[in-house]
Amino acid sequence: MILKSLKLENIRSYTDQTVDFPLGTTLFEGDIGSGKSTILMAIEFALFGLGSEKGGALLRTGANKGSVALKFEVEGEEYAAYRALERKGTSAQQSECHIKTKEGTLHLSASEMKERILEILRFNEPPDPKAQSVIYRYAVFTPQEAMKEILWMRPDARLQTLRKAFRIEDYRIAIENASVLVKFIDKKSIELISNASDLEAKRESRKKKETEIGEHKGHLALLNKNNIELERKSTVLNKEIDKLQKRKDALGKAAGQIDLLNKQIEEKNEEIAGLQGEAEQLSKEIKELQPTIDKLHMIKRPTPKTEEKLKEELNELKETAKALRNTEAIIEEKIRDYESVEKNKVCPTCDRPADPKKFERKIKEKMEEKKKSSEEVRNCEKRIEELEKLQDLLREYENAQYNLQGLNKQLTQYQMGIKKAQKKIETKKEQIEAEYKKLEIARKEVGEFNQVSAKIETLSKKLDEVQSELKIVWGQVSSTQETLKMLEKEVGELEEEIKTKEKQRELGEKLKEYNVWLEDFFAQTLGTIEKHVMLSINQEFNQHFQKWWNLLVEDPGKEARIDEEFSPIVEQDGYEQYFGYLSGGEKTSLALAYRLALNSIVQRVSIGIRSNLLILDEPTDGFSKEQLFKIREILNEIKCPQVIIVSHEKELEGFADQVLRVEKREGISEIKTT
Repeated sequence: MILKSLKLENIRSYTDQTVDFPLGTTLFEGDIGSGKSTILMAIEFALFGLGSEKGGALLRTGANKGSVALKFEVEGEEYAAYRALERKGTSAQQSECHIKTKEGTLHLSASEMKERILEILRFNEPPDPKAQSVIYRYAVFTPQEAMKEILWMRPDARLQTLRKAFRIEDYRIAIENASVLVKFIDKKSIELISNASDLEAKRESRKKKETEIGEHKGHLALLNKNNIELERKSTVLNKEIDKLQKRKDALGKAAGQIDLLNKQIEEKNEEIAGLQGEAEQLSKEIKELQPTIDKLHMIKRPTPKTEEKLKEELNELKETAKALRNTEAIIEEKIRDYESVEKNKVCPTCDRPADPKKFERKIKEKMEEKKKSSEEVRNCEKRIEELEKLQDLLREYENAQYNLQGLNKQLTQYQMGIKKAQKKIETKKEQIEAEYKKLEIARKEVGEFNQVSAKIETLSKKLDEVQSELKIVWGQVSSTQETLKMLEKEVGELEEEIKTKEKQRELGEKLKEYNVWLEDFFAQTLGTIEKHVMLSINQEFNQHFQKWWNLLVEDPGKEARIDEEFSPIVEQDGYEQYFGYLSGGEKTSLALAYRLALNSIVQRVSIGIRSNLLILDEPTDGFSKEQLFKIREILNEIKCPQVIIVSHEKELEGFADQVLRVEKREGISEIKTT
């Protein structure tokens, strides 16, 4: 980020002031209380809002409205942030907020404005409107009193602050989130296992229902058997009654039925002749099919392996043959090389003389290798040929089986046709025989009409009794079937409940395993990683800190370092010295060295930060003249494109590219270029 300009209206001691910020080092110089720090507060307010500050701390006393407009540049693109303050009652609050980008002006709320600024600057931190930007405070600008405060903090409070600046609190947040997740999973696991607590009872209930189903099916089988027997009796009685009724009818009109019976006998004989011809034709078809079927039966399966297995083996053999041929080619190439050396007596690689006798033995060895390799190739090709032939035989066998299946089906149809025709012939013959009997009876026993009628009446009574029993059995069958349907439905519902509860129990047990992983592995691993990251940062921080300290304090008897809690340790002639006993200039040097080291680390660990802006607030309080001149070395060392320094030290004028004089007259501050 590069600052371009700042416009203040009714902000603290400023009524209407515009400041331009060129590249290089800009020094705001003025007496204490002249309004220098207000410039820095206004820049931070324009970017991130009030944070923990009160609006009344910025709005000019007696003014009802005030505003700050800041133009800045990020990676070549210019933005303009505007925030206004308005007095309402006894307090001052933010009112209008907007930001100008290349897409246009966006009017936003105070929190939305901060979120958009963080996005533009690529500061990876939560957009809390009630807190200052941690990254900005430690990488770009830290108020003088805030920088010294961090040195006097308790070690645990300092570490917590630095964790936020270094973005390491994510590990702790992840561990805490894991703990919350463990509790949630544990609760869910208990809930699931509790839901499945009656699983065994459900299984027992299902077992009982299945036993009942078996008993009802057994009872239904008996009822069906009884039903079949009664239907058989009913059929027999009906046939007997029908037969007697026909006899009765025949006896009643025997004289007139003789011609009709003779005609029916003749017709049935003709039907028998037709059925016999049909059967003979089917037998002929069977005889024609049989040789083909026998021939197909003779085709045996050549191998128990499937065609896919043969294809897989064939592909493997082909790959093997290919590899063997490559080996054979390599051996042949090697033989040619050796023969060339033997003939020319010179090594083709290094052009040195070679002994032909040595290569004569190598040629023989390679010839043996080639012979063996060629034999392996031939064996492999022979096996490939055998497998391909076996593939053809297997396809022939499978085609034969397919055709045989169709022919057997056709043969079965023919045989069934013959049986059907023969059955019809037998039936017709029986009918003819019956009609002959009827004819004989019609001729000889015309006087039996009353006797037959009495027998029909007796059989009809028996049939009524059977039909009555049959209705009772039908009712019992229907009732048993309904009971079975109900039981099977209940078993189906139990099956679904059991499956659901089994899944719940399984998921509950699996969630327990997840908890073990989260507690025993994940959280502990994150803690270990956090320690290693913090240790690495601590070592790098200490290197930067010692570099700046040694630059600012040229006292070989005094050394400074950072301990594992990021507390500064000062040693005087090998003895630790509490830094509160340092001189004013040494304390400032300590704070500045800490500030610059912190700036370097935060810029490295924060992805969006670019080392192009640094703001120093009274960095030389208590410095000697010799230490003041160290500022020039610091500025040269950090090589920052834009540096803003606020100080009352006139000696710093020689280090700045632009010096702005801040003066306050009658309660109003003004900025002048010197």
